[in-house]
Amino acid sequence: MYPRHSTASPSLPATPLRAIVLACAMLGTAPAWAQDAQTSTSTGTAAETASASIDQVTVVGSRARNRTVFDSSVPIDRFGAREVSNALSTGDVGAALQNLSPSINFPRIESSGASDSVRGIQLRGLAPDQVLVLINGKRRHTSAVLDTESSFAGTVPVDINAIPPNAIDHIEILRDGAGAQYGSDAVAGVINIVLKKARTGGSASVSYGANHTHFEPTDQTLMDGQTVIVNADYGVPLGEAGFFRFGAETRRRSPTERAGPSDAGWTSYNFTPADQALDGKVVFKSGDSRQRNNYVFYNTQLTLANGLDLYSFATLNERKSDGSAYFRYPGDPSNVLALYPNGYRPVTNGDKRDLSIVAGVRGSAGEWNWDASARHGSDRFDYGVSHSVNASLGAASPTRFSLAGFDFRQNALNLDATRTIDIGLPAPLSVAVGAEWMRETYTSSAGDPASYAAGSFTDAPPGAQAGPGLRPSDAYDGSRQIRSVYADVESDLTPRLLVGAAARYSHYSDFGSASTGKLSTRYKVTDNFLVRGSLSNSFRAPALVQTGFRFATLNFNADGTALQTAALLPAGDPLARSFGAQQLKPEKSTNVSLGLAWKPAAATSVTVDAYVIRIRDRITRSSDLQSDAVTAYLAANGRSDIQSVAYLANLLDTATRGLDVVLNHDLAFTSGKLNLNAALNLNKTSLDKVRQSSAALANIDPSLTLLTETSLFRIKHASPNSKLILGADWQAAGWGVQARATRFGELKDFSYDSDAPLIDGIPAQRFGAVWSLDLEGQLKLSKQLTLSVGGNNILDRYPQRVRETNNATYGGALPYNFINPIGVNGAYFYAKLNYTF
Repeated sequence: MYPRHSTASPSLPATPLRAIVLACAMLGTAPAWAQDAQTSTSTGTAAETASASIDQVTVVGSRARNRTVFDSSVPIDRFGAREVSNALSTGDVGAALQNLSPSINFPRIESSGASDSVRGIQLRGLAPDQVLVLINGKRRHTSAVLDTESSFAGTVPVDINAIPPNAIDHIEILRDGAGAQYGSDAVAGVINIVLKKARTGGSASVSYGANHTHFEPTDQTLMDGQTVIVNADYGVPLGEAGFFRFGAETRRRSPTERAGPSDAGWTSYNFTPADQALDGKVVFKSGDSRQRNNYVFYNTQLTLANGLDLYSFATLNERKSDGSAYFRYPGDPSNVLALYPNGYRPVTNGDKRDLSIVAGVRGSAGEWNWDASARHGSDRFDYGVSHSVNASLGAASPTRFSLAGFDFRQNALNLDATRTIDIGLPAPLSVAVGAEWMRETYTSSAGDPASYAAGSFTDAPPGAQAGPGLRPSDAYDGSRQIRSVYADVESDLTPRLLVGAAARYSHYSDFGSASTGKLSTRYKVTDNFLVRGSLSNSFRAPALVQTGFRFATLNFNADGTALQTAALLPAGDPLARSFGAQQLKPEKSTNVSLGLAWKPAAATSVTVDAYVIRIRDRITRSSDLQSDAVTAYLAANGRSDIQSVAYLANLLDTATRGLDVVLNHDLAFTSGKLNLNAALNLNKTSLDKVRQSSAALANIDPSLTLLTETSLFRIKHASPNSKLILGADWQAAGWGVQARATRFGELKDFSYDSDAPLIDGIPAQRFGAVWSLDLEGQLKLSKQLTLSVGGNNILDRYPQRVRETNNATYGGALPYNFINPIGVNGAYFYAKLNYTF
């Protein structure tokens, strides 16, 4: 059987979680986790508006309800509805976060299997699974798919793009380690996405955009990436203070193509006459995949007569993606001429369903305010390939295959309680305690038999191209339970000195226990100038997906001259153990930050924060272990279908040092309000320790190391060393303009050109800084109708070209390096019509 999406309703966890979720969902009730700050009126002065913005109350960073962005002991960014809406011009939440924050990058890897469908974000240059994502203050589940081929291969990110864009009211980013407060994954910080909760009214919008660019490698003017977005949301009052906000969105995006003409003599296997006929043609694929997204959400709350608040919220995303693999020339052994006389390029197919439901009740008992909640999160990814072939089956081979199915589920119960205690200090002591129980399950299912079969044509590689599929013997079914308790206290010891402390204990049924703590402080030199700092340790338990994920992919060999099938195995697999794999351990980190915040005037704020993040036992994907000795060893063990082995391991200790600077200034300007802002992130990662060998690996081939210099190079240099965002937002009664200039700093990547300059001992290329300019104008056509027209990267900038010598561009096919966050799509222009009612 092919693994498919179930058409039945998603299964919910057992009682009592099932009862709570279903009961609250039927009531139509959902949370307002934190009070939104008062919105300034149009009659207020610019200084008053700025002061209100600076003093916004946030959810993250402190459980004290009256803590604001400015007086927090840790750095927090808060981006309002207007900023978020402008940043969401393409519909990607990940791209919006990159547009908003200099500390966040959203690499656009392509032609990389599942990464065409699921992309993770980076905070402060760390891996995508070292940042915690919350929705309305509640933990978001991770993806079911492990990233196998990006700069941070081996990570399991939250699929940030599964969150409905039109559900977002505002976004908060805590730029500090927070494992003691929020648990695993909060190593680099926390992103909290707060959903809309207006009681009345609604909005609907339609937008259309496309890339329009001059593509230098082919000297063409291209128009592609056409994107259509239609969404609507509406609020219904419940009682005197309750609400039910719901909405839906659909988005359709066409693919982009940024590959260059290929040198068939270099990229083809046999250079047959049919191969030669394709010399100089664009046959490979680089750029964004085709995607079709559908979203629904609700957010609701109901206050009962006895003062209890029932709440619930949910999001659902269904996504279909078409990615690309490498082109197979007609004369390639992986081709069947009877099926593809002109060669073929496999199309990877991702079918994804992501569901999150949270429900709970809040109330008070004596001096305590309490919150009991339950949540269910699930992520299902079915992976397939079309326009492909299993060449070992000859002309009888199918051309479409189901390769595997991956399913991750997380169910949890939470109880949190807060109160204040007067102990004679200048301010009451804020106390928060809580407990959580969580159960996770992860399963993988096999592809169809033809996707992994070894047919009678023994000269051809077995299995589907761009696969092969997962075999039944390699399917996985695992689960674990996590129990956690925490305590958090905070108070002003003097009228100027704030001190906070937090501690957390967690026990994992598969990895044992972890304890974390945090101390934070803030001292007000004056009412408008403060210094702050924190010291914490965090942890990141290996994701359940990391313990059971396995798959085989087609990738470059060691010198980039050919493709080979590489198997990524779980650390517990017997074959991986024979290469030296050991059980994964949790990553442990320490985070030190020191900063200042200054308001030289009511309309101006400046913050500067320096940080050092040290991570021990960092989990990463080993390099592909390959050599003649490995090939012989694999053949002797019955695995002649693969040419290399890789696995996840705790191979690294790293240190990340950086600096964040944020400046905001508001002023009155030509009958309107102008906000000017600048934000800078400087970031550098170094390697403290690398674990390169094992006795088992040495027995197979003593010359092999677990991480090649190229793998280590990307960990250190794959993110820009700096990122600067300069923004201006002008609003008047009938229209407004927003401009944003982003400078992505220099980055480095290894080069397949053996004559490239040596950097850190390997051939590499420096890619210079690149600017991107975004511009949007809004015109109110009526009280309810607004037209927005704009563009991203309107100057049509691209990263620096890859060196063209020695076929570093894979025979000209890949003229741009994919790791630069500016991407390779060029300018994107759009128009949006929004109606409020």
